[in-house]
Amino acid sequence: MERLRADGHDVVFSGRSASRGAAVAEATGATFLPVDLTDRAASDRVLDDAVARLGGLDALVLNAGILFQGSIEATPDAAFRELVEVNVTAPFRTARHAWPTLVADGGASVVVIGSDTTIRGVHAIAAYSVTKAAVGAVSDLFAGEGAPVGVRVNCVCPGDVEPGVQATPRGHEDHAEDPAGWALPPGGRFGTGEDVARLVSWLVGPESAHVNGATIRIDGGMGAVFRAETRTET
Repeated sequence: MERLRADGHDVVFSGRSASRGAAVAEATGATFLPVDLTDRAASDRVLDDAVARLGGLDALVLNAGILFQGSIEATPDAAFRELVEVNVTAPFRTARHAWPTLVADGGASVVVIGSDTTIRGVHAIAAYSVTKAAVGAVSDLFAGEGAPVGVRVNCVCPGDVEPGVQATPRGHEDHAEDPAGWALPPGGRFGTGEDVARLVSWLVGPESAHVNGATIRIDGGMGAVFRAETRTET
């Protein structure tokens, strides 16, 4: 948000927390519209409101996401349904609803925020991995549809970014990520929101005009190789 505003973009953003949204809006000058994306009718209305306020839509960043930690067999049905609704259905429906406006712009850019698990699943966050893999497919398919009509769609895949994913399915607030348990990537530090924001800014700008259908890992080298650990038996 802050980076896009600094680049001169008019920004409308949405989220579930009215207090957090209002604080970000005040700090950045962006416009906040509260919405729970699992409410499909409200989601459509908010997007229509955003388009009306902006007078069009030349960039769309799809960043909604929640996390559940655990194996597949440890994931309750209700939590899995909410993960699918927020992580997959919401970006798919938002892009689809925005599509006529994006096409009319004649040069719009969509950035889908995936995860390193879009590329390679992690068994400790199994259901989340499934949904983020699906997000990659959503991004690719929209990219294919958008290329002939001037709409670019790319997927950004962050690794460990502090403070981690804090949003969780209802009733599972204890599943928020805790960076204290993370292993440092080869680059020697965890990612930051600004790292991701710089990449998003480039993807919505003119310098990336020929980049479409890309899946871009931004993780300090985490996913480049498997690293073996040496353990001494006692």
